[in-house]
Amino acid sequence: MYLHHVEFPLRSIKEMTRVLKSGGKGVITDMDEHEFEFLQKEQHDRWLGFKREDIDHWFIDAGLINLNVDCLDQKSCADSELSSERASVSLFIAFGEKL
Repeated sequence: MYLHHVEFPLRSIKEMTRVLKSGGKGVITDMDEHEFEFLQKEQHDRWLGFKREDIDHWFIDAGLINLNVDCLDQKSCADSELSSERASVSLFIAFGEKL
Protein backbone atom coordinates (compact mmCIF):
# COMPACT_ATOMS: atom_id res chain seq x y z
CA MET A 1 0.00 0.00 0.00
CA TYR A 2 2.74 2.43 -0.89
CA LEU A 3 2.50 2.80 -4.65
CA HIS A 4 -0.21 5.48 -4.53
CA HIS A 5 2.20 7.68 -2.53
CA VAL A 6 5.15 7.62 -4.94
CA GLU A 7 5.69 10.05 -7.80
CA PHE A 8 6.82 7.46 -10.34
CA PRO A 9 5.13 4.07 -9.77
CA LEU A 10 6.91 2.29 -12.63
CA ARG A 11 10.29 3.42 -11.30
CA SER A 12 9.39 1.95 -7.88
CA ILE A 13 8.29 -1.35 -9.41
CA LYS A 14 11.52 -1.51 -11.44
CA GLU A 15 13.57 -0.93 -8.27
CA MET A 16 11.62 -3.65 -6.45
CA THR A 17 12.41 -5.99 -9.34
CA ARG A 18 16.08 -4.98 -9.47
CA VAL A 19 16.72 -6.10 -5.90
CA LEU A 20 15.02 -9.48 -6.36
CA LYS A 21 17.11 -12.58 -6.92
CA SER A 22 16.40 -14.61 -10.03
CA GLY A 23 13.24 -16.60 -9.30
CA GLY A 24 12.24 -14.14 -6.57
CA LYS A 25 8.68 -12.88 -6.38
CA GLY A 26 7.65 -9.24 -6.20
CA VAL A 27 4.33 -8.56 -4.49
CA ILE A 28 2.39 -5.35 -3.94
CA THR A 29 -1.06 -4.45 -2.73
CA ASP A 30 -2.75 -1.16 -3.42
CA MET A 31 -6.05 0.53 -4.22
CA ASP A 32 -8.06 0.17 -7.38
CA GLU A 33 -8.73 3.36 -9.30
CA HIS A 34 -11.22 5.60 -7.46
CA GLU A 35 -12.55 9.17 -7.33
CA PHE A 36 -11.97 10.16 -3.68
CA GLU A 37 -9.94 13.32 -4.27
CA PHE A 38 -9.89 14.24 -0.58
CA LEU A 39 -7.32 11.46 -0.10
CA GLN A 40 -4.83 13.46 -2.15
CA LYS A 41 -5.24 16.51 0.03
CA GLU A 42 -5.59 14.89 3.43
CA GLN A 43 -3.43 11.78 3.13
CA HIS A 44 -0.96 13.03 0.51
CA ASP A 45 -1.88 10.39 -2.04
CA ARG A 46 -0.30 11.16 -5.39
CA TRP A 47 -2.56 8.75 -7.27
CA LEU A 48 -6.26 7.95 -7.03
CA GLY A 49 -5.54 4.24 -7.13
CA PHE A 50 -4.65 2.29 -10.25
CA LYS A 51 -6.16 0.38 -13.12
CA ARG A 52 -5.16 -3.25 -12.78
CA GLU A 53 -4.15 -3.43 -16.42
CA ASP A 54 -1.66 -0.59 -15.80
CA ILE A 55 -0.13 -2.57 -12.94
CA ASP A 56 0.10 -5.60 -15.23
CA HIS A 57 1.89 -3.56 -17.92
CA TRP A 58 4.27 -2.01 -15.38
CA PHE A 59 5.20 -5.44 -14.02
CA ILE A 60 5.94 -6.61 -17.57
CA ASP A 61 7.99 -3.44 -18.25
CA ALA A 62 9.95 -4.13 -15.06
CA GLY A 63 10.84 -7.61 -16.34
CA LEU A 64 8.52 -9.75 -14.25
CA ILE A 65 6.84 -12.90 -15.58
CA ASN A 66 4.10 -15.27 -14.35
CA LEU A 67 2.01 -12.26 -13.38
CA ASN A 68 -1.21 -12.19 -11.46
CA VAL A 69 -3.20 -9.08 -10.56
CA ASP A 70 -6.30 -9.96 -8.60
CA CYS A 71 -8.87 -8.62 -6.16
CA LEU A 72 -8.40 -8.80 -2.41
CA ASP A 73 -11.50 -9.45 -0.35
CA GLN A 74 -10.89 -6.24 1.60
CA LYS A 75 -11.42 -2.54 1.14
CA SER A 76 -9.42 0.43 2.27
CA CYS A 77 -11.60 2.87 4.18
CA ALA A 78 -10.89 6.43 5.26
CA ASP A 79 -12.97 9.29 6.59
CA SER A 80 -12.30 12.86 5.60
CA GLU A 81 -11.22 15.13 8.42
CA LEU A 82 -12.58 18.19 6.61
CA SER A 83 -15.92 16.97 5.28
CA SER A 84 -18.42 14.17 5.64
CA GLU A 85 -16.86 12.15 2.81
CA ARG A 86 -15.94 8.52 3.40
CA ALA A 87 -13.79 6.51 1.03
CA SER A 88 -14.25 2.79 0.62
CA VAL A 89 -11.95 1.48 -2.10
CA SER A 90 -11.38 -2.06 -3.33
CA LEU A 91 -7.83 -3.40 -3.12
CA PHE A 92 -5.75 -5.57 -5.41
CA ILE A 93 -2.76 -7.81 -4.98
CA ALA A 94 -0.21 -8.10 -7.76
CA PHE A 95 2.74 -10.45 -8.01
CA GLY A 96 5.26 -11.55 -10.58
CA GLU A 97 8.48 -13.52 -10.76
CA LYS A 98 11.91 -12.29 -11.81
CA LEU A 99 13.66 -14.33 -14.48
